[in-house]
Amino acid sequence: MKTKSIIFALLFMVNFAFGQENYLWPVALSLDKKAGDDILYRPQDYIGVADGLTQAELNFDRLIIGAPLWTPVLCPVDGKITHASIGYSNSFSCSVDVFNQQTGNFEQDSLLFVEWGMSPEKIRYLNTWVSIRVSDGREVHVSGMRPLRLFKTGEIVHRGDVLGTVGYYYKRIKKPCVVVSISKNSKADDPMTPFGLKTTFIPPKVNNKTQLTREEAQADIDGMITALEDAFPGLYDYTPKEEFDTYIKNRMAAIGETISRSDFEVLVFKLLGKIHDSHTAIISEPKVTSASGLPSSVCLGWFNDTLRVWRTVPRYKDYLGKPVVSVNGIPADSLKDMVLEYATYSDGYVKSYGDYVLLYGMDNYYCDQIAKDANFMVTFADGETKRFEQMKPKDPYREPQWLEYQYRHFHANEKTHFDFEKLSDTVAYLALHTFELDDLEMEQIDEIFANLIADSIPNLILDIRFNYGGPEATVEGVYVHLAQKPFCTSLRKIVNKKGGYQCFGSCPVDANQEDYYPDYKPLPNGEGFVKDEPEWKSPDSLVNYKGRLYLLTNETSFSASTMFAGWVKKQNRGVIVGRETGSAYHQMKAENFTQYLLSNSDIAIQIPTIKVVFDTVVNERFPYGRGVLPDYPVNFTPEELSFVHGDSILNYTLQLIQDGKYIYYVEPEPETPSVEEDARPFRWWWVAVGVVALAVIVGVGWKRKKKGEDIVKTSRQE
Repeated sequence: MKTKSIIFALLFMVNFAFGQENYLWPVALSLDKKAGDDILYRPQDYIGVADGLTQAELNFDRLIIGAPLWTPVLCPVDGKITHASIGYSNSFSCSVDVFNQQTGNFEQDSLLFVEWGMSPEKIRYLNTWVSIRVSDGREVHVSGMRPLRLFKTGEIVHRGDVLGTVGYYYKRIKKPCVVVSISKNSKADDPMTPFGLKTTFIPPKVNNKTQLTREEAQADIDGMITALEDAFPGLYDYTPKEEFDTYIKNRMAAIGETISRSDFEVLVFKLLGKIHDSHTAIISEPKVTSASGLPSSVCLGWFNDTLRVWRTVPRYKDYLGKPVVSVNGIPADSLKDMVLEYATYSDGYVKSYGDYVLLYGMDNYYCDQIAKDANFMVTFADGETKRFEQMKPKDPYREPQWLEYQYRHFHANEKTHFDFEKLSDTVAYLALHTFELDDLEMEQIDEIFANLIADSIPNLILDIRFNYGGPEATVEGVYVHLAQKPFCTSLRKIVNKKGGYQCFGSCPVDANQEDYYPDYKPLPNGEGFVKDEPEWKSPDSLVNYKGRLYLLTNETSFSASTMFAGWVKKQNRGVIVGRETGSAYHQMKAENFTQYLLSNSDIAIQIPTIKVVFDTVVNERFPYGRGVLPDYPVNFTPEELSFVHGDSILNYTLQLIQDGKYIYYVEPEPETPSVEEDARPFRWWWVAVGVVALAVIVGVGWKRKKKGEDIVKTSRQE
């Protein structure tokens, strides 16, 4: 026995020493086993063929390894946990998370799922799924396990760590197994070569088309609209169907016999923009290239509805600030409409993101996509006409620069997901660049709030500008430290269909499943199904900050950031400083995403299938279709973009704190009868009616009493 243990240890050490370039085989090796043994299915194998099933399922990118039940599963590589959950598979291509936070004990989990009414068959195939991000950017996904402990996202794991034990993975695979897949940049990658195995993985075919025929373009657009009507709830919430159809018809009529793949992608981009939904977007790698190369020597942008020159190379600095009436003969108002077609990332009737696009739209959209030329003729309000040429390679940057603002806009969360600083004894600053926070980062956030309370800091500036959102659970996890009373996270959820989506065959909507949303009931108007169950959360009773809250928002406060700002404003928990959020407040299509591939152009569209309704109250503070509006607005200025005086919105907030300005909105008192109603004239006819009614009642009673006495008298006589 001792000799066998030594040999096993030597085998493990040899595998570790000589396999540094290869991933560690995830099933613990025995004396007679080696890496590559006991593979049940390789990529390109079909699940179900051996069992004689008529509808076999292709295994595209997974390595499925058989092993005895409860065999230890080893971590293949050093990395960071990015995801950990327990789930099961409806089909081989569609898995469902039961919940993210595990108990780390399979027996306890099973008892919990029995209480939920889950069938024994599903419980048998429940398994833990762990994703590990490697230093080269790849993610290794290990599933089919039964848990041994609770994982935290953000946790570092090492090659050879025990992740769990072998369990069951999928109902069509009857043997216990562990499953490994690898992705890079969210795309399936080869799961075999990293283990030193000859691969059977076939990467997806790349569509190298540079041109589409008119018929191919029309087929892709028709398919996309069909998919949206099938799965996307509230497709025509903000743009009526007639207007949407007319827009598509006009754009398609402008296509010749062919259209370039690049121009077609721009067309799809603009069509999706007409939906006014930031979560419906192109997710495939863009193939649109810049047409103009270097930008123009001057930059035009709209400030307060006026088109002006707001950046130039030094030789044109005298034109800074001059108002413009037309460009290349196109009036400024018409030009504005052309540029706004590219403002596709804001919801509903949100204005702030459109204002941002108008600042840089001349460079990015007019020159690149519309005119396809960085040389243009400008007519100014004073009557002067001037031709401005493209920048030269040796030209210095246009002034004033806005590199600092661009960095914050595009790179705020590259180095860190949040920043915290005590600006003084009375003011703290917390910037959340994203709500994509892992468990360890959330523990740090919890500690920050605990320290704010311990240090009695009376003012907190919480900055969610340039924050594109994240999981709802993370947003709630932050807000519970601020909420002073229970808050409603959502009122109801709406879908088009309960299942049977014909446009999709993969996760999260399984086309073969007719009752994917079993808890949803038909809407009274017959246009979809609803889960009408408000979800409430309570404040954290242990770590709860009660000081003043100043929340900074702008046009890039998207998705979950809008939810967060909505809770703050709805509950009067703090004040909003800055600009309108980029996503709409009342509702959001932001759950259960699926994908639709336009087959001719190879453009992939992300489509959410659930409309989440947060609030139905529409008033001046919360106008329908708009984002969360600031209590203290700060309009765009060239100074803000160039950072000549630092962070304009932050500086303004510090001044508000210094001046003692805070919540000025007062909740209206409950309605009571008006003075006029209380002083209305006495109604004598009500008294008359009452007297008559009383007389009738007395008369009827007297007759009944008299009749009763007569009956008794007659009875005695007999």
